[in-house]
This record gives sequence, C-alpha cells and structure tokens, in this order.
Amino acid sequence: MKISEHIKIGFIVFFSTIILIFGINFLKGKNFFVQENYYYAVYDRIDGLTESSPVLINGYKIGQVRKINFLPDNSGRLVVKIVISNKFKLPKKTTARIFSSDLMGTKEIKLIIGKLEENHIVGDTLSANIEGSITEQVSLQMLPLKKKAEDLMQEMEKAIEVVKYVFNEKTRDNLNKSFASIQSAVYNLEHSSSTLDTLVTSEKGKLERIFSNVESISQNLNDNNEKITKIIDNFAAISDTILQSEISSTITKASKALTDINVIVEKINKGEGTIGMLINNDTLYTNLDDASYNLNRFVEDLRINPKRYVHFSLFDFGKSVNIIDNKKGIKKSNDKNIYKIKLKSSNQPIPLTPENFKGLQNVEETINNGIYIYSVGNKSNIKKIKKMHSSIKNIFPESVILNFKNGKVTQIQKK
Repeated sequence: MKISEHIKIGFIVFFSTIILIFGINFLKGKNFFVQENYYYAVYDRIDGLTESSPVLINGYKIGQVRKINFLPDNSGRLVVKIVISNKFKLPKKTTARIFSSDLMGTKEIKLIIGKLEENHIVGDTLSANIEGSITEQVSLQMLPLKKKAEDLMQEMEKAIEVVKYVFNEKTRDNLNKSFASIQSAVYNLEHSSSTLDTLVTSEKGKLERIFSNVESISQNLNDNNEKITKIIDNFAAISDTILQSEISSTITKASKALTDINVIVEKINKGEGTIGMLINNDTLYTNLDDASYNLNRFVEDLRINPKRYVHFSLFDFGKSVNIIDNKKGIKKSNDKNIYKIKLKSSNQPIPLTPENFKGLQNVEETINNGIYIYSVGNKSNIKKIKKMHSSIKNIFPESVILNFKNGKVTQIQKK
C-alpha cells in the first residue's frame, strides 16, 4: 500500500511538534525521562526569582523552580514550587534560602540541609528565608561606621559650641581683667618687697638688740652647763633608785606571773596537758559513761545468771535468762515464740546508739552463749516480722529473722 504525500507530511509535522514541545520543556529544565520530587516554599518576597531558576545543594544543581504563584489568602505572599531529582532526600528542618548568585543579582535557591534523620515527604512545605542583596549587606556593614561618624560629628559640634561659649565676648573681657589683676598683684608684690626692705633698714637697731639678747641667753646656758648636767644626773639617780627598789622587782615578778598564767591558759585552750585534754576532749567522760554502763550490765547479768560466772554443783540456780539491754531497762524473754530481725552480732558489746546501727533506733541487745546479738522488732506474728524485714533489708542486706523460744535462738530460713 502506497502512503500518500499528505500522510507523510502529517506524520512529519506531528513528530516535529512533539520534538519541539519536548525540546522547549527540556530547555526549561523539564525532563520527562527523569523522575522528580516536588516541594513548596512560601516567601514574603522573592526579589527577582523566576521559574526555571536553579535549586542548589552546596553549589551543585539538583533541581529547579517550577512554578511561582500567589497564595489564595490575599496576603501577598508567594508560594514557590521546586522540583528536585528523586535521588535526593531532604531531611526535616531543611531550609530553602533565596540568594544572589552573582553581582548582577541573579537569584537562585540554596537548600540548607537539616540535621534530623527523618526526611520530608514529597509535597511538604520547606522552611524559607531570603538572603539580603549585596547592597543590603554593604549597607549593614556600613551602618555601624555611619553611626560612629554621626556620633563623632555630634561630639565635634558640642566641642565647637563649648569653645565658642568659653571664648565669647564676655569671657574675653574676663580674661583681660584677669591678666590686669595678675599684673597688679606682681606690682603689689614688688611694692611689698620694697616696704620690707625699708622696714628692715629702719629697725636695724632693734633687730641687733634682739640678736644680742639671744646670744646672751645662749652664753648663760653655756656658763651653767655644769649645773644643768648635775640636775640631769640627779634625776637619773632618782630614776635608778626607783628602778632598783622592791617596787620594781614586785612589778617585774607580777608581770612574769601573768605571762606564765597566759601561757598555761593558752596550752589549756589548745588541749595540751592533762587539764587541757580534760577540758577540751570529752573522751574521758564518754569512757567513764561507757564503763559505768557496762558495769551495770555486768552486775545485772551476774545477778540473773550467776552460774555463768560461778559454778556450784550443790545449788541449782535455774535456767539461764537472756538479757536484753536498750538503756531503758532490763527485760527477760518469755516462753512464747518471739520473732526479731538480727542486724549484726559481735563477741564484744556495741554501744546501743543510732550511729552504730545506720540510724536505727530501739535496737535491742541479746546475749546468747557469750555472743552479743543486736536486733530490732519484737513480734509474735511471723507475717508482720517478714513485712518489717523487707524494709530493713534495704539498710542491712545481711539481716535475718530469728526465733526466740524457751531461751533458744534459731534462724528462720528464707522461702
């Protein structure tokens, strides 16, 4: 089948039109063979940004501006649609900044990548701002210099005003009068000097008599020098006598005694010596108090359990009784099941103070077979003592529950 010339021409025109449309769009930056993602940015002004303006990341072109339209809210703001290659993902907080790419003011968009790991989805609106033009940046740089120059000019104007005020006509008259007064003062000084010279000349005789009298007094002192020396020697002898008398010795001894007392008091305050240690250190009092307390415990234990210390086969003193001492009295254990929480045990007694048991109070001491057991709680119900034990373990992890019955102590096993 032969194709007519009209059909051939139609096909040629059709394909030429398609190629032309493709070429125009390609020149505009539209590439139908590359998949692109689009995003939006909203600006108050765009300062000459146009469609097909490049979109850059670190100076590398990854897309372009596709459309620029006004927002429909009549606010005058502009929404810019940008498209970039789908190879690039934009993290959250990415900013689209309009900037001048050359001195002619050509505008482009620079993407400042955000620091978040999460990415924008296609169609998101990016944060937007605009970089000032070169003129604006120069103005910002020159603004401080302009301000300083204006301040300098104001200071200069003030200084000129001060100079004009100082050297006004009235001030010049005052300066002339001041110089005239200085000249008059110099003249008066010269006149006074002349008057003083005249006075000295006229009173020369009186001055000579005054000097003569002074010389006579000096001569008399010289003539009576020996007598004056004897008077001074007598005063010195009287002073030595007073110094060598018992009063002087007594004052010296009293001063020495006061010095010694001060030394002793200072040593006592420092805790030196027996008296100083007794006054400044409460160890002796504490030891005496502990000794008295231990002696009372020993006497009470000896009274209740005599066979622990003295053994007689002819007498039966009964069974031993455990002593529980909390400095508030002596208690005897009974035959019931009593549950307590053992905190620690020792071969030597430990003072029942909260400081020795991590702040716990009402700690009891039980003597069992010569071992001092320190415990808290006094319950006949095993559930109550276990509940109490759960809180005590936070302070004493090594604590255990003991069962006191008929003078025997057994440990409750954990379940």
